[in-house]
Amino acid sequence: MKKGRTTTNLPELPGGCLSHILSFTSPRDVFRSSLVSKDFLAAAESDMVWERFFPSDYEEIISQSQTAPSAPHPPVFASKKDLFVHLCRSPVILGSGTKSFGLDKWSGKKCYMLAAIELAICWGDTPRYWKWTSFPESRFSEVAELLQVWWLDIRGRLQTKLLSPNTTYGAYFVFKLNTHSYGLGVESEPIKVWVKEGDGLDPEVNTVKKIYLKAPELRPSSASRQFHGEGELPYERADGWMEIEIGQYFNHGDGDANGNRMIEMSLRQIEVRDCKSGLIVQGIELRPSD
Repeated sequence: MKKGRTTTNLPELPGGCLSHILSFTSPRDVFRSSLVSKDFLAAAESDMVWERFFPSDYEEIISQSQTAPSAPHPPVFASKKDLFVHLCRSPVILGSGTKSFGLDKWSGKKCYMLAAIELAICWGDTPRYWKWTSFPESRFSEVAELLQVWWLDIRGRLQTKLLSPNTTYGAYFVFKLNTHSYGLGVESEPIKVWVKEGDGLDPEVNTVKKIYLKAPELRPSSASRQFHGEGELPYERADGWMEIEIGQYFNHGDGDANGNRMIEMSLRQIEVRDCKSGLIVQGIELRPSD
């Protein structure tokens, strides 16, 4: 007599086994699998699963976060999933408030934003040209508001060892424009942007691209008309700020010769002296683009 083959369906496995299996997937897969059944939902809540998705040094990083005097340090969460979701939605401000740290929702890889105060802004310390002020919609205590300049030159630098290894990052300039802004749109010379390793040297020509910080104002009858200028245009983020990509960078990471290099992100328009005003700088954000 032939013996029948025994099979086990995934939903029939003990919860611990399901959690162990899910821990080898990705945050995206776990979020999706939690919709399959109650068993998968329970397994997807396990700390065992979410602990695997954090960077190895996440506890050290968030221990540097700013908290209210009466709050526990670092903040306490009911589960690893709650902490993961919090870092995806609400990046923490680190140290003296010069940068923020968060996680990419789908991969768990590191995201950083350099605050305006951490950037090298040409004439940024001259009150005639730039004003440092609080802005209620900013995640940082201060933003830089452009009063008037002819040369626009903004640079940010970050050590590559802070980023997740073997990951392609996009660098994004995050800003707003006030109602009286000028000299930053398609009527003016485009701004050159780039990302490169090191500092002090000009970038390779093929890594430089051109952007505008202000989209053309079209009448309602021509709203569907596309802009065909030589520079890229910004778009609005979910948090209400505007952003535009400066460039991309592949971080080789741990054990590589490039594991502790400096990455520099630049915006520059100095060739044509168009008068510029009304730019409000929150910072430069680096996040995975894989």
